[in-house]
Amino acid sequence: MYCRQIAIMNRLAIKDLVRFHRSGVDVPWLRVLFVTSMWPDEERPHYGTFIHTQAQSLEDMDIAIDVVAIRGYASSLAYLLGWWQVRTALAERRYDLVHIHTGHAAPAGLIGTRLPTVVSYVGGDLLGHPGARSTALKGGLQATIFRQLARASTNTITKSREMQDALPASVQARNHVIPNGVNLEAFAPRPRAQARADLGWAEDESVILFVGDPNDARKNIELARNAVSEVQKRRPNVRLHVGWGSRPSEIPKLMWAADALVFTSRSEGSPNVVKEAMAATLPVVATPVGDVPERLDGIAGCFVAPPNPHDFAGALELAFDHGRTTAAREAVQDLTLAAVANRVVALYEQVSGIRRPRST
Repeated sequence: MYCRQIAIMNRLAIKDLVRFHRSGVDVPWLRVLFVTSMWPDEERPHYGTFIHTQAQSLEDMDIAIDVVAIRGYASSLAYLLGWWQVRTALAERRYDLVHIHTGHAAPAGLIGTRLPTVVSYVGGDLLGHPGARSTALKGGLQATIFRQLARASTNTITKSREMQDALPASVQARNHVIPNGVNLEAFAPRPRAQARADLGWAEDESVILFVGDPNDARKNIELARNAVSEVQKRRPNVRLHVGWGSRPSEIPKLMWAADALVFTSRSEGSPNVVKEAMAATLPVVATPVGDVPERLDGIAGCFVAPPNPHDFAGALELAFDHGRTTAAREAVQDLTLAAVANRVVALYEQVSGIRRPRST
């Protein structure tokens, strides 16, 4: 595997590279610099796992990926340091293009960069952050700036058409709607009883899984809690399990053991947790955000509900009564990691003008 993490803030000097060998190919056909404000680390092992997974799937296609990971959640100064680290990387190594993940990382990756660029937006960076007034105002201002920065990029990627519509009209023509891929193998269904035994869950309880950050107002855990309280009036053996803080490798087991996923976000792009639950055949009850209505449309056992406890509670009970849903897994078959990586590679070819060698 070519992926090299160049720097996280100033903890690693530009010369200190971490290389993860997986691929046996010595010469990549394309060299890409990832610049991202979301990347898993020891403090947040779950943070940006979908970007990490995309890097791995691209490297499986013989693309060399170096990563400048900006720990903006730790300090705003990280973005200034990130800009310097990007400039240093571009001066010391040859790249064919720069792929920037999140609007927050866009200034560090775009300013002063002469290579072709792709900016991937993730959701709140374009749509804002509904919630508390101060958070909403800050998120709205940032989203306005990030939308305008898209003008400076060669091409952009959004996770949904709703996000594309938020871009300036002149940018939309060169935007590509590419949702994140799903590791169908990792989330392939497993026996519920075994997963529950491993987790120490009782067999006779019904568990509603919530995976978002309970401290993030955009994830709206209060709606989940209130809906579960409504359900408990009729089904006292129901409880809410918050999976936040679990390591990414533990999430499939939680989904195998749970009876439904509750997804209550106020704003999203193309949330991976919904698609992962679908891959695990776990019923989903969700708010109508991002591409969720499109994903769940017509899927037996899955429901899009208005954001109020009464409607959510009713949908959760219907999900319980339906049980596991193989139709949901069938609906995400076109979102394998390889399929999505191929779409990204096609964009790389277009942006860089370099064609992937075809096997003979």
